[in-house]
Amino acid sequence: MNTDDASIEQVLLPDERLTDVVRHIYCIRQSAQAPTIQKQLVPNYEMMLIVNFGPAITASVADYTWVVERSAVLGPLNKLLRYTVPPDADMMVVVFTLNGFYRLVGQPIHSLRSEADADIGMRLNDETFAELWAQLKAMPSLADRLDLLNAYLLLHMAPADEDSLSILEGVVLFDNVAIDPVKVIAETRQLSTRSVQLRFQTNLGVSAKELARFLRFKKMVTELITQYPASPDWANLVFVHGYHDQSHLIRDFQQFMGLSPTEFLQQLASQEICISQPGKYY
Repeated sequence: MNTDDASIEQVLLPDERLTDVVRHIYCIRQSAQAPTIQKQLVPNYEMMLIVNFGPAITASVADYTWVVERSAVLGPLNKLLRYTVPPDADMMVVVFTLNGFYRLVGQPIHSLRSEADADIGMRLNDETFAELWAQLKAMPSLADRLDLLNAYLLLHMAPADEDSLSILEGVVLFDNVAIDPVKVIAETRQLSTRSVQLRFQTNLGVSAKELARFLRFKKMVTELITQYPASPDWANLVFVHGYHDQSHLIRDFQQFMGLSPTEFLQQLASQEICISQPGKYY
């Protein structure tokens, strides 16, 4: 948490009844005299609901840039996100876990994105949450906003069904590079592999293959951060995380971050990049 006079950042846990669907709630406030902050967030393949009460916030992925004025939906985030926090900023971000956003809106995640958004996983300026934004805006304190937000989510969140359970229980299988998690889930649930793939697209908005590739990359990056500032043993990282060779690993850096491994380490050293911590399921 940054608690100087210019900026306050907090990561808050949701109501304990929401821990299967919400990873955390990120809040940031800046004074009117604070400088503009440039931030970067590593992809996390989760859906995020942004509720902005201050000046417009600029967000960009690759060559695409958007302006978030009030409420916005972002995800599943599959590339490095760059965003600007201006003076007088006041923002809350609900970070959903796995299929949490699907359980809130009740619509297949892959159907919510336009064809133009499919590669970058963005869907901004959504009016679905306009009423929630107005109610939160009227709250006098962060504690009141948090209470209202928890109440809203508890009221509208659908209970876990068989699809949800198969996703939650199956994601741990992705840690084992020696098995095909889709086949294991299909056999356990007595489903076809096609049905399992469809459940991932519906619940998460990505295929199981995409998720497996990302989770491998995230584990590798987490290890890099844990070992920092020691020099990475790239050969060992390639072997442990199941990459074919170092070129294979470099391609994942370019795919998810648009950076080379060396550029990533440079930004890590300058603390210019934010990485979500491991959650309840991964």
